[in-house]
Amino acid sequence: MKLKNLVIKNFRNFECAKIDLSNQNVIFGMNDVGKTNMLYALRFLLDRNIRKEGFRETDFFQCDTNKLISITLCVDISDRKTDEDSKHIIAKVGGARSSDDLDNFYFRIEGAYDDSEEIGIPKLYWGNDFKNLEEINQNGIYSSIDSLFRIVYVDPSIDLENTFTKNRKKLFDQTKLSDGDIQISNDIKQIGNELNTKISSMEVIRNFQDVITDEYKKLKDEDISIEMKSELSINSYFGNLIPYIKKDDDDNIYPTSGDGRKKILAYSVLNHLIKEQEGNKIIIHLIEEPENSLHRSMQIALSQQLFNSKVYKYFFLSTHSSELLYEMDDASLIRIYSQNRTNCESYLYIVEDEYRNVKKELNSSLATALFADKVLLVEGPSEKVLFQKILEEVHPTYELDGGYILDVSGIKFEPYVKVLKGLNIIPIVKTDNDLKAKNNNKMLFDLIGINRCLNLLEIVQEGFESINASPVEIDYSIFKDSKIKWPDSRKKRMVKDKKVSLYDNYIDDIYKFQENNIYLSRIDLEHDLYEVIGERMKEILGGNPVKYLQDHKLLNMIELTDGLTYEDCTRIIKDSLFKPLRELVPHEFD
Repeated sequence: MKLKNLVIKNFRNFECAKIDLSNQNVIFGMNDVGKTNMLYALRFLLDRNIRKEGFRETDFFQCDTNKLISITLCVDISDRKTDEDSKHIIAKVGGARSSDDLDNFYFRIEGAYDDSEEIGIPKLYWGNDFKNLEEINQNGIYSSIDSLFRIVYVDPSIDLENTFTKNRKKLFDQTKLSDGDIQISNDIKQIGNELNTKISSMEVIRNFQDVITDEYKKLKDEDISIEMKSELSINSYFGNLIPYIKKDDDDNIYPTSGDGRKKILAYSVLNHLIKEQEGNKIIIHLIEEPENSLHRSMQIALSQQLFNSKVYKYFFLSTHSSELLYEMDDASLIRIYSQNRTNCESYLYIVEDEYRNVKKELNSSLATALFADKVLLVEGPSEKVLFQKILEEVHPTYELDGGYILDVSGIKFEPYVKVLKGLNIIPIVKTDNDLKAKNNNKMLFDLIGINRCLNLLEIVQEGFESINASPVEIDYSIFKDSKIKWPDSRKKRMVKDKKVSLYDNYIDDIYKFQENNIYLSRIDLEHDLYEVIGERMKEILGGNPVKYLQDHKLLNMIELTDGLTYEDCTRIIKDSLFKPLRELVPHEFD
């Protein structure tokens, strides 16, 4: 079984949203955009304890009770010959599954508001014809759908004590005691009886018995006496169990203090309960912001559990933590955002083979950008340092306004652009006009900077098919034939001149790139910068600032940015070579 999509209509802040799903789903967005409401839509559909309350007026979109609430989950059961969950669904739904569409099956809840009851009465449906689903009979609050699914909702403030207390009977099932445990249990009961007898025989208790018997007979003369009997029960000894921490090589035990440790232990209890659960219900976890109170290392450990453990076969996770996404792969990213109304975009995120060795780095970097509206992608940390300095000087609230700068650690732009575009986050790219000599011909160069932009254009512009630009020749023969020893700077000059001429020759493509927020340097970042504020760079860094920056990029870029003034930053951002920066502060410097 695969979770395929969720359609929510007229529920809370969702007027109409269709969300593509996978079995592992990550929900993100700013506060109060509807992440919890999306989880509640699933809970109304699949959790009878929520459904039994019915829909309140405030559950209807804009409190318009004239419209029908509808929440529909589609699952793909095309693997029904091999997957146990798909087989389980087919066995349960019986005749509700016609021959029209055997691969998809739908579960739906509808709520029509009843003015006399002042509540929306939930009705359940299922079937494989989306437009003509069959109503499910309900027996009180129970329906057949409840024998198929079990929702495990984990709220941000999951409490160890409540979790442990609530599940003691399940954790310590007395019907499964071994013969040895039964003998121990009987011994405990005998000890309890002896303990109660000892307590009752205490002099202070016997004195009280005599006093209270005399007082009673003053009110009513009867041939009785009052005796105090201890009823300390050890039958419920499991109810007094409390988890403690015992460190290796230490005989002492310690309280499970600390919110982070308590939360991890609570998750451990839940994992155990789910593994031990009897029956074959399909378990779907709804996990809300579990990073609260967890140290970074514990968040990473939880990420490994979520994305790699069979316990979490189906889950929806809402989070603001990049660490929780370290192990993410083959998961749906669901972005909920507001533009006059609540919108949802989903993207199936799969780490491609060429990036698997840097999956954690890729996931961590990506997660920090998911909450922005526009993301400027740059090649490395020196570009990021420079651009952050410029924006902090001229528009310090650029991140509050939805902008973000992401360092892709080289030229790995494609995976970021694909995900951001899929989530309707605007990607902006700034990259160098690189050339690369062919191995078999040192005078023939591939246009890897221009080709990089052409490949990115194919991603962001629908219908565009890129054709790589042909290699170009730089004639070094003069250096071979001459007896003069030419300096390396002469060769570098020829490469720079070739880059400038290529930029001019491909100007129509350059304009097309820019129309799609892809910006190619004429040569590279350092030369672009020198063209705009060359004299100031000399003042700050000395005689050859471009070479100085390229020798130790990050360290020397920090030195440059320390010397840049507001006026310098304003000149840079106003220049056409740095137009991508202006995309993060629209209209301010046009």
